[in-house]
Amino acid sequence: MTYNTWAKEYEEQMIVLKKRIDNLKEQKRRCRAVCQVDELSRRIQSLYNMYLESKHTADVLRGRAKEGILL
Repeated sequence: MTYNTWAKEYEEQMIVLKKRIDNLKEQKRRCRAVCQVDELSRRIQSLYNMYLESKHTADVLRGRAKEGILL
């Protein structure tokens, strides 16, 4: 496996996470129960943290691929 391939897998995961986050945001927008809004906010934040970690990891892997570092 190359760094580019590995980075691509993280980027694909970012897409999945982004879709899930968008879906939860829409649920939150329509939600009227305060306790559910709080739970949705926590879930969104957790997934967003995972999204950012995936983005950072993909960026690092792309950088290593450009530098020609071997696995």
